[in-house]
Amino acid sequence: MSRIAVALLLNIAWIAPIQAEDPGFVDLFNGKNLDGWSQRNGTATYRIDGDTIVGRTSEGSPNSFLCTDQLYGDFELKFDVKVDSALNSGVQIRSQSVGDVPEGRVNGPQVEISLDGMAGYVYGEAAGGWMTPDEDREAHQYFNDGEWNAYHIVAFGDRIETWINGHPISDLTHEERYQSHPKGFIGLQVHGIGAGKGPFEVRWQNLKLRDLSKFKSLYNGEDLTGWKTTGNWLPQEDGSLLIQPREGEKGWERFDAYLWSEKRYKDFVLDVEYAYPPGGNSGVYFRVGDRDDPVKQGIEAQILDCSDYEGDLGPHDHGGIIGTAAPSANMSRPPHEWNRMVVTCIGSHLQVELNGEQIIDTMLDEGAMKDRPLKGYIGFQDHGEPNNLKFRNIRIRELKP
Repeated sequence: MSRIAVALLLNIAWIAPIQAEDPGFVDLFNGKNLDGWSQRNGTATYRIDGDTIVGRTSEGSPNSFLCTDQLYGDFELKFDVKVDSALNSGVQIRSQSVGDVPEGRVNGPQVEISLDGMAGYVYGEAAGGWMTPDEDREAHQYFNDGEWNAYHIVAFGDRIETWINGHPISDLTHEERYQSHPKGFIGLQVHGIGAGKGPFEVRWQNLKLRDLSKFKSLYNGEDLTGWKTTGNWLPQEDGSLLIQPREGEKGWERFDAYLWSEKRYKDFVLDVEYAYPPGGNSGVYFRVGDRDDPVKQGIEAQILDCSDYEGDLGPHDHGGIIGTAAPSANMSRPPHEWNRMVVTCIGSHLQVELNGEQIIDTMLDEGAMKDRPLKGYIGFQDHGEPNNLKFRNIRIRELKP
């Protein structure tokens, strides 16, 4: 190799950016074949139709499952599904088969796919029946007959949360099933049918998964270990954390009353849920270099009840980056319902998801935040009376180059 070529390669290597590990969603289905999947139980058939996996019933067959070869424990799963009206189906999560062989009975949590009002609730397939308690299974009509339905599932520890078409369905904590099924495959069920029935079909597409196994909880659900504040942040019995400003504590310029992490973070994915009162206001701060001056020495993603707002969105609306970027959509949930924000910072690249929708995708070095620190504290704002907000499921995944 010539001396010039060597020099050129060295220059390319020097200027190439260091890529951090990918913290985002990966496709479970490659759109071409069923590599990475194996059928367990039953004689239903699975085929590929464009970008869709189609399951078709087989008369007299028991339940059939097309299962990932890889096992998953803590994760976030999204997919779209459409099912024939006469067919019941489901998606197994953290599941197993007896003897770990294809013919072994599949068992574990299943997120229901059906038209009987029970879609999205969690059932224990060959594992005790309904996991979502009877009193929590209220019939709903969020699953649309004959149309594609968007499912969203988050499994973290002993908790499983589900949404259909953006509507929260089940928020389940089940310690017993987590102990017996902490990790397992994901399986696409074609329900068994009796003689003389069918055939029926169920279709899945856009199967995407984000691994949450590398996330760590920042709040232990009991006390403020790992945090610093003079504000009235109160641990709740349900594991959430309430900010309840004391009488006379008004306004947002009381920075010591914010809840601040003791540790600083550089590249990360921050995942947090919160619920606000009507008109509630707060904020998620990150990369704050000076906790006494977070407005000028950090970045804020706005928390604001915009659920009834129908106008153009700006940086001060829910999910916006103050002083920099407006959200692309208003994803605000109504007061007292849980919102979920995911903030991803890698170098100067900032992305924000709100309630399952990416609303911010910006480069910090190309705007007003270009001189802000690339490493700093994480904080949650005490906006003063009457902004009583609850936070929960505060977790983070640190990313390394």
